[in-house]
Amino acid sequence: KKSRRHHQTMQSHYFPRDKNYSQNISKIIHNHGLNGVISLLARRLARLVIKTAKTLTSKVVIRAASATAGLFVLQALYVLVKTPRLSPPDKSGVNFPREGLSVSLQNEDRCRIEKGSADSAGKGSKTKWREFRLVLIGDSPVEGIGNSHHSVALSGRTAEAFAKLVCRSGREHDDRRDEADENALKGKQYDSVRYWSYGKSGLTARGVNREMVPLLHRVVDDVVSSSNGDTAAENCFEKPIHAIVLLCGVNNVLDPRPTTFYRDVHSLIHSIKHHPKFGSIDKDTPLLILGLPDFTKLPFLPSWPMGWILGFRGRYIQHVLETVIQEVQQEEMIESGRIQTRMVRIPELNDVLGTIGYQRYESASCSIDDANSESDGATESVLRKMQNPFKMKFCHPLLEYLGAVGLDQAKISSLGMQDFLSDDGFHPGRYGTIYCGNLIVDAYRKIMSNTL
Repeated sequence: KKSRRHHQTMQSHYFPRDKNYSQNISKIIHNHGLNGVISLLARRLARLVIKTAKTLTSKVVIRAASATAGLFVLQALYVLVKTPRLSPPDKSGVNFPREGLSVSLQNEDRCRIEKGSADSAGKGSKTKWREFRLVLIGDSPVEGIGNSHHSVALSGRTAEAFAKLVCRSGREHDDRRDEADENALKGKQYDSVRYWSYGKSGLTARGVNREMVPLLHRVVDDVVSSSNGDTAAENCFEKPIHAIVLLCGVNNVLDPRPTTFYRDVHSLIHSIKHHPKFGSIDKDTPLLILGLPDFTKLPFLPSWPMGWILGFRGRYIQHVLETVIQEVQQEEMIESGRIQTRMVRIPELNDVLGTIGYQRYESASCSIDDANSESDGATESVLRKMQNPFKMKFCHPLLEYLGAVGLDQAKISSLGMQDFLSDDGFHPGRYGTIYCGNLIVDAYRKIMSNTL
């Protein structure tokens, strides 16, 4: 500040506008020496350089922004032209069967999907037919874009994963079942999983609330009205719906008003959880919200600038979604002391794709009693296990979610991103629907076991 005041004093004293600059320079040299002149000229030169740099920088920034915007528009047009338009399965969206689709587990690897009401499914059986009811609402993945049948779409794969968890025939085949799962189910065994899938391509959070939530309420009303005055209410375990899956936010990335997403998704969750008939029966129905994918890793998007811009907006939408879910969880803890809403995050597949996995030792020991109980022909194998109490087991990060498909070590190590997506490179397909379905079921298991 002293130097600046000194410079201003020198400039006003020695460089008045109505006098000759040469005389003033002579006075500066006489009073302050040659260093004073050099200091003053250096300040003037620095001011000129800064002013020129600001002008050039602003011009460069404006031109770079214009070029980036133009390239973004060209890439968007290219994606619109080259990306195939895939159709959903028959009777999808609002035309999904009102009575839903039923999935029952035949054996470890096969599921049977049939259409019909709960009464027709259990007709002729002496025992009561118990169904686990699942509703999925959202945008294009729930509609089944890119899949030929509902059985291979996200809704069907999720229902199959739930069937392996809660159905009677699947309880002895699920290798991942542990004591926490038994406590979560609390002895309630189901015969099948009935699911409804209501989705529409292009819906934002506000659109899902306006068009899909009324269909969810209709399912609840149908279940409640069919169970009134009938013993079938016991089959529901006092719940019209046992789990709800919500997908939204992807189309909000392209919304020109992303700041309204907080209000829209908060209103959407409130509409789902506070329906009068739904809430009067049971408020403990889990709500599973699937997170957004990383747009920078999708193969159909150019990496820059389109992938980078959409990735940035996607991370913002994901952050807002997590913030709303945390607020809803706090409200649930205050009201009931239990968290029923959970975010289902999609891990980064690129971090594990292409890896060869690893081998680990697993205990394979047998006791003497087991050896005595075996026949003579099997005694040698039992004794061999006792001599070698550990065996090698192949492990891979994706094996937990794709092991039921029957993939071997070579196949699971050679999977790429295209094996998890449909032909358009965006919607889940092939192994992607199986992967997401198992992620949703794992989140349900954690909610029911009261672990976060």
